[in-house]
Amino acid sequence: MKNNIKKLTKHIKFAGLALFFVSILASCAKMDDYKNFIGDGEISYTGKLDSVKINSGRYRVVLNGLFLADPKVKKCVVYWNNKADSVVIPVTRTANVDTLKLSITNIKEGVQNFIIYTYDDKGNKSIPVYKTGRVYGDRYQATLSNRGINGAFTSETNVTTIEWGGMDRVSGVFATELIYIDNSNVEKKVRIPIDVNNYTVPNFKEKGTIKYRTLFLPDTMSVDTFYTEYTSMYIPKFSKVDITATYLKNVGPGIVASSMSGTRWGILRDWVTSASVKNASGTVGGFENKSGGVISLEAGWGLPNVTDGKIYQTITLPEGNYRFEIVMTDFNTGGSRYLAVAEGTTLPNVANITSQSIAFSNLESKMLNFTLDANKQVSLGFAATLTGSGSTGMYAKIPSVKLYRINYL
Repeated sequence: MKNNIKKLTKHIKFAGLALFFVSILASCAKMDDYKNFIGDGEISYTGKLDSVKINSGRYRVVLNGLFLADPKVKKCVVYWNNKADSVVIPVTRTANVDTLKLSITNIKEGVQNFIIYTYDDKGNKSIPVYKTGRVYGDRYQATLSNRGINGAFTSETNVTTIEWGGMDRVSGVFATELIYIDNSNVEKKVRIPIDVNNYTVPNFKEKGTIKYRTLFLPDTMSVDTFYTEYTSMYIPKFSKVDITATYLKNVGPGIVASSMSGTRWGILRDWVTSASVKNASGTVGGFENKSGGVISLEAGWGLPNVTDGKIYQTITLPEGNYRFEIVMTDFNTGGSRYLAVAEGTTLPNVANITSQSIAFSNLESKMLNFTLDANKQVSLGFAATLTGSGSTGMYAKIPSVKLYRINYL
């Protein structure tokens, strides 16, 4: 046992001695690096570039930085691509803080690491500044798609409205650019923010064609905007015929319930209401005795969450073009909420609305346009997933709905 202890002690002493020499060697290496900045026994390195920011762009970056107190700086060198590429910037200092803004072009797409040095006229350089930047190009461009249009019509009163489809904000989308001809035969170009769902085209020349493309910023630091290709679309003029009474029941104003539990919540008459919507007392929901009676979707404030909630009617419609419109004056945002029409006797779950519906739109748009290519049995109404808690929630109150047949002029 004593021999083992002696051997272990020797190993520990040897390891400690080895670590000591490694530390000395590392210190010597650092001293060698340090000596690169020393001339005639005195420190002689230049002041580094300060407050450096790298803005992303299309096959480029824009480098921003400040030259502060050091008047000796004569040039700045930026390296990237493992120092295989570089650019040299002459610097003329003033008595003030000087600004560097440099666009570096023809850079490969992807993440790039930059090393920045400043030099004086004797060749003394600063300590390095390391910065990372992202470059975007064709790979990012290939992921972009033009914003969809759910419907675009000129009404009988010559009001032209475009109903835009939704888009995933993660892509960097922020606007759509629209080009059209007005009634004076003048070409107009407007930029429509991505959060606008319904846009009225000012003074649109009826039965004309629009062109539109979608704009993206890949990140908040990007100096370049990416665009999709233009898409062209003819906008017809139409008349609409109210066919609500022929096909739908209990449409308001004055929605009614088939049964109540208490004085506030009930079950809608003539509408199919899924179980998750019936979240008041576990038995009723979908109807609220408010403003004369409304179709209600609500979660929170004591009501459980609504998951894949559906309220709809199943009807048979002939071939043609249709518009489902709602009045919704009392609602907030959040959750996933749709107007939808689907073939058959039910609506898809919320996650499948986009893929299994004949047509859909965001509930906030208050309008759904759809076309049937043959006589079909369809389900038409609302699908939503809403969440809430004891003090907050999500809701939408719909006092009336309309169904129109659209005839193009």
